[in-house]
Amino acid sequence: MKPAHRKALIAAIPDGVSPLARALYYTFHSTEMKLRANIGPTPQAEGTAPVFIIGCGRSGTSILGELFAMHPQVEYLYEPNARWAAVHPVTDYLRQYSRDAPHCLLGAQFATNLAKYRFQRLMSPHRGRTLVEKTPINALRIGFLDAIAPGSRFVHIVRDGIHVTRSIEQIAAASRGVAFRPPLNNWWGVGNVKWAALAQEGAAAGYYAREVSGLATDAERGAYEWLVSLREVDRWRARLGTRLIELRLDDLIDDPRGTLASVITAAGLTRADEKWLDQAAKKVHPMKNNYDPDLVLPGQMCADFNEWQEHYRFEGRASALEDSPVRRSGALLHGRGGV
Repeated sequence: MKPAHRKALIAAIPDGVSPLARALYYTFHSTEMKLRANIGPTPQAEGTAPVFIIGCGRSGTSILGELFAMHPQVEYLYEPNARWAAVHPVTDYLRQYSRDAPHCLLGAQFATNLAKYRFQRLMSPHRGRTLVEKTPINALRIGFLDAIAPGSRFVHIVRDGIHVTRSIEQIAAASRGVAFRPPLNNWWGVGNVKWAALAQEGAAAGYYAREVSGLATDAERGAYEWLVSLREVDRWRARLGTRLIELRLDDLIDDPRGTLASVITAAGLTRADEKWLDQAAKKVHPMKNNYDPDLVLPGQMCADFNEWQEHYRFEGRASALEDSPVRRSGALLHGRGGV
């Protein structure tokens, strides 16, 4: 069953029994992936390195993934969180499939020999196909991915930070019950574990360490995730070189055919026929961005947020909290990347 179908099945369960049903589902799916990761013949390694679609959640990764999935050379995986948890339990940032303490930021040290073996077993495409995997939080895990699958290409999609922040705010407003466990927030995970990990690891990495502890609203925290995602990608820009392909969601919407053709070629896939390109382009539609444009952030976050907005030619701007000091952090590490 495809991941999207599984999600629809769980959502359709009546409210009265859904907490238990969800708990059973997560347990079953976790066990299934752990068995597949460790039992049976090991697939032959293919020569084509994977393509990872990354970007802060709510930036357009899903539609971009759907377009890649239509390509005849692609084997597409949509947010295979249970597979990742079987590869290494610390990847389970929502704590759906593992009870281990999750991480949001992951470096090469987590790409152990066992994790590489399990990745090959669970993520290897069929012969002649290229794996394209989409999990937004992988924008914070480039070091891990580059070590576990050397030579990978990364397609980074960027959306206006105001729209991303407000979209996260809307999703994070709801939680679901899971039997025998704290509520599962739709964005921050079981017991808000994703936010706890992101705040702690982000501060340790030097991302707004003086301001992150004071972020209380989902909008503020969503803006923090957007900023950290951009800065993590930018940190890897020089090392990845042409293996980092970047696009704005606005450009995909305004010129889907031209943007998609360029991205597919840069990702190392042979451009398919014109019919495929036309069909893929027709799936792209304008997004509703009727969000509250007013966003107030602590001083340094505000300054960097607006600098990134200007860099990517987005219109929205944040306002600084009163009496919040602003220091230039050098958030645009390279100052020449982007689209």
